[in-house]
Amino acid sequence: MSMKNSIWILLIIGLISCKQKSTEKETEIIKEPKIVSGNNEMAYNEIKKLNLDSTYTNLLDPRNVSESEYKIVAESWSEFHKKVSQFIKEENFKWEVSDSTITILNRIYFDKSGTIDYYTFKIRNTSVSAEKRAEYEKVLQKFSKEVKLDLKRTEKYAQCGKIKYLNY
Repeated sequence: MSMKNSIWILLIIGLISCKQKSTEKETEIIKEPKIVSGNNEMAYNEIKKLNLDSTYTNLLDPRNVSESEYKIVAESWSEFHKKVSQFIKEENFKWEVSDSTITILNRIYFDKSGTIDYYTFKIRNTSVSAEKRAEYEKVLQKFSKEVKLDLKRTEKYAQCGKIKYLNY
């Protein structure tokens, strides 16, 4: 076998082995959703700088969703909040305040498949302690890694709203 032939054989083997490696499943990068409390001014100002509203379409804006889609969107949003409530109960999270309801403003940014990219929230009840706000943020972090909005779109989208938790 000449030197030239052995180089060709090595080159072919090299190409085949490269090709096999590229078809192997790459380890999936698990992205962490970013959870930010509006009560944490520094973190909230950092996220505002990202100008997310310019890259995530507003889900319930009539310009972005047809009338027929609106019902599906509203149902998935309602179902999502039921899952949040259920998750909080399962985590045995307690607000430890006497207020009968806890009001929270949310703005959540999703990728095309409904996975949470960013979750901003602001607890309106001033009686909720800083410790409880931080604990709630940790619960949302855990929730956001596990639960998706059951809605697939052609582009990234955002949804905002107010949620009231009954506090017994």
